[in-house]
Order: sequence, then C-alpha cells, then structure tokens
Amino acid sequence: MLYGTESNTTQPVGRKLKPGERLDEVTKKDIVRAKQKQLEKKAEGSRQKEELKLKEKAKKIDTIVVKGTVLQGRITELTSKYVQFSLVYGSGSIRIDYRNIEQITTEHEYHIFYNGKETTGRIIGIKDHAFLIILHHDIKEIIKIENIDRLILSVKENNTIENRLRNRFPYTRGSIDIGIETETGVKYNRKITIDYHLTRKKMNQRQLLDIHYAYETTTTSKPEGDIKSLDKKELHVSGEENYLLDEKRFWFMQLGYDFDQPRGIEYRLYPALGYGYRFIFDKDTWIQLKGGGGYVYESFYPYDVPPGEEFVSSNDYGAVFLGISARDHLKNLWLIKELIMTGSIFYMPSFSDPANDWLSRMTFTIEIPISTMLSLKWVYRVVNDDNPVPEVGNNKTTTDLYFSIHY
Repeated sequence: MLYGTESNTTQPVGRKLKPGERLDEVTKKDIVRAKQKQLEKKAEGSRQKEELKLKEKAKKIDTIVVKGTVLQGRITELTSKYVQFSLVYGSGSIRIDYRNIEQITTEHEYHIFYNGKETTGRIIGIKDHAFLIILHHDIKEIIKIENIDRLILSVKENNTIENRLRNRFPYTRGSIDIGIETETGVKYNRKITIDYHLTRKKMNQRQLLDIHYAYETTTTSKPEGDIKSLDKKELHVSGEENYLLDEKRFWFMQLGYDFDQPRGIEYRLYPALGYGYRFIFDKDTWIQLKGGGGYVYESFYPYDVPPGEEFVSSNDYGAVFLGISARDHLKNLWLIKELIMTGSIFYMPSFSDPANDWLSRMTFTIEIPISTMLSLKWVYRVVNDDNPVPEVGNNKTTTDLYFSIHY
C-alpha cells in the first residue's frame, strides 16, 4: 500500500497529498485540474511579460530641439531633405528642415539606409545640420544626411509583417488589387481583374510600374446550345523612370504597352520622355504636371472595312505628351476615418494629324483603408484612342471594385 509520505511516491503535478491520504484517492480530474492551473499560470506570466514590453516601447520618446523649442514624439520619416515628426501630445505630424534642428535624439531604434549601405541604431545627435550621429551598439557612426535614402523603425521595435517587409524591401512600395465577379442565370458571366502597382525610390531615382489585366467571358444558354463570347481580354503595362533634380522637379522617361483583343488591338507601344514638376502641399497631397514628346506604334487584328477602303494593319506617329496626376489623403471625413483619392490623365496627339491619330488615358481612384496592409478600392477608367474598328469605337469606360493588398 502506497502512502503520500513515502519518498518513492510520484505525486500529481500541482497537488500535494494530505496526511494519511492515499495516492489512489487522487482522481484523474484532480490531475487535469492541476495541469490546467499550471498552464493558466504560465499563460498569465507570458501575458504580463508581453504587456510589460509593450509599456516599455510606449514609453520610448524621440526628441528634437527646434530653435530652442523641445518637441517630443517619434520620427515617422527621415529623408535627405527633412524629418517627418509625429508629436506625442497631438495628432498628425510635422515636417522639419534640418537647418532648423539644433539637436535630435531617439530612444527608438531605426534601420537606416544610406549611400548603398545600411545600419541600425539610435540617433544621438546632429552635427552642422548636415551629419547624423548614430549609436550602433557601442559604436558611433556619422552619416551624411544628403546620402540617406530611407529610415524605418527596426524589426526589434516593431515585429509586424508590414514592418518586416519594409525592412526587407526598403526602397519599394507596392500593392496588388484583385477583383473577381461571377454572374449566373440565363447568362453565365465570369470576370477577373488584377492590378499591380510598384514604386521604388532610391537616392535621386524613382521607378514606377503599373500592370492591369482583365479577362471576361459570357456564356448564354440557347435551345441550339450554349454560345460563349469573349467580352474582355486586355493587358496594359506602364513603366516609368524619374531622375529627380530636387524634391519637386524631375526628368521622366516612360514606356506604355497595350493589348486589347476585343477592341482589335494586337499591341501598342508608346514611349515618351520629358520634364515634370510636382506641387507638394504635404506628404500625401500633391499635384504633378508632365510635358514632353513621344512616339506611338500600333498593330491591329484583321477587321472588316467598308467597300472601297483598305484594311490598315498598323499605324505609327510622333506625338506630344501632356500629363497631369494628383493625390489627396483625407482623414475623419464624416463616418469614414480615411479616404485616399488619386487621379491621372495623359494625352498624346500626333504632331502631323492630331484629329485622326491620338491616344488618351484617364484613371480616377477612391480607396478606403481597412488596415495598414488592406483596403477597398474603386477605380474608374476611360480609354480613348484612334481605334479603327467601326463597331468598337474610340472610347471605352470601365468601373471596378477591388480588394487591395499593400506591402
């Protein structure tokens, strides 16, 4: 007979035997309850540790002294031209030029990319309004401000998926827009639309890439059988390279490509280059103008032509390039916390015959962020060109609703 006072007795976890109590009087429920209490105690300890870490992070404050005034908060952006600073005692952020900064120190750790190199650490000072002093472990580094490309909160400070991606791809911002629509009934309609947007900025260069693909079919049930039609099969690609003269002025070079089978466009290429200027009102609000020259080459699928006319398989012309785009970021708009509006339009009329040869695109977007990585997006597009197919015409408008993923 085994008693709880014997040394070779294995007692249940978290449960001591009472004097005179036998081991076989301890039920399985007692053991389960004891283990459950241990797990709850361990979970509570982990939760308290996590809360303590979050409180410690919340206490961290960056400090900037501007003309004798001490500002406290956190750096949200740091470039070769300015510091974007979010104040701890207010909402929003302010932009501060380096020439006005007397001192800057941070308790947060940042990942800094500069002149093809990178380092992590805290900012402990500024020298001659032109150099930042960084403390990396026990080593002080001096970085020339004009060489800084990007500053991002380190993964140690913020371990979210979004921040890890920003640290992994510091010069790149992108989004994927996905729209899927299915209609069933007398007609079966299937529509897939995918957009991809990418922006990459490093030093005095900026690259932009936009890809739009759409595919749509309709199947109509008839007594003689199903009739399937191709309503949409199109691909639009636009790539642009900017050489930044300063924050507002830049040279641009871009190349566009179109494929639109239902509209009879086998392919269209339209390169352009010129000069651009951006009117900046704040970080998220600007208007941009572009002007220059370009060239259009287009090839068409075979199509029926009226009697006496000749089928034109291709066309090309030199053109003027005129473009305007804008962005506005609205906050606390009625019941909507955030609303981002963007729009762009360009026009490429022929030098020699603008009445018959031209190319134009317009896009207007309304975006409602759901989180830092997800949003809903409504896009309105207008395509206008010299399409020679009579039954197709020159104009096409589309409206799409997307679920958008940002990185």
